[in-house]
Amino acid sequence: MGTLIISEFIKLKRYNILWIGVVAVFFSAMLAVFQSGNGGRSIIFENFYNNIIWNNFSLVFPFMVVLIGGFIINREYTDRTLKTVLTVPVSFRKMLTGKLIAIGLITILFAVLSFVCTLLLGFVFQIKEMSIPLIVKSLYQIVGIGVCNYIAVLPIIAFFCRKQNGFFAGVGLAFVYGFCGIFVAGRGLTDFYPVTAGLGIWGYTGQGTVSYNAAIGGLTLLVMLIVTAVFVQRTLDYDNITAVPKKKMKSNNFKRK
Repeated sequence: MGTLIISEFIKLKRYNILWIGVVAVFFSAMLAVFQSGNGGRSIIFENFYNNIIWNNFSLVFPFMVVLIGGFIINREYTDRTLKTVLTVPVSFRKMLTGKLIAIGLITILFAVLSFVCTLLLGFVFQIKEMSIPLIVKSLYQIVGIGVCNYIAVLPIIAFFCRKQNGFFAGVGLAFVYGFCGIFVAGRGLTDFYPVTAGLGIWGYTGQGTVSYNAAIGGLTLLVMLIVTAVFVQRTLDYDNITAVPKKKMKSNNFKRK
């Protein structure tokens, strides 16, 4: 499994789509600057990074993780490499599991980048009350909630990657999925909605008056992991994935005649 994950990171050098993730993370931080300073008021660091977390789970991370993850898996179809992999004694399910783990590690890197953007913009715009305890708190909350967002969208990646170009539909669904978190966060369903379940686990206090149940949030994400495992287990083998559909085969035979 380690070799599979390392090979995925070697392939990343060819994927320009990662720049979309970089731009999305920076956009989230810049948007938080304007949100925090709306009305000409001074920007407080705690409000600033809370807005970044809010933008990450509602606008950026669900969409970005499914886009990059789906693209990485879809390349095996578009590059016609599945038939080559068929000669290697590695099952498609194992390869898919390796890719999902690699996508999780990439998500952590983007979450760390989001924290770096938080610090840089904090210094550039001279944001007030940047204390060491708050900086440490922003680090583990941004990264932790980012990982929870990754778990929340894992079933979407695992389901829509079973067909070539199927991940495009998954990206649209993930965007709506994350955006709906705006209407759920801070209300009674926060711990039950996968995209917002990480808020309570990592002690997000953006509104200051919300109480969470971290145990329910943890169970919600555990269900997402179980659903993902079921999807991966039910994924077709190489032969069925790469096989030409019967209708298409009949059509080709008819044209030859």
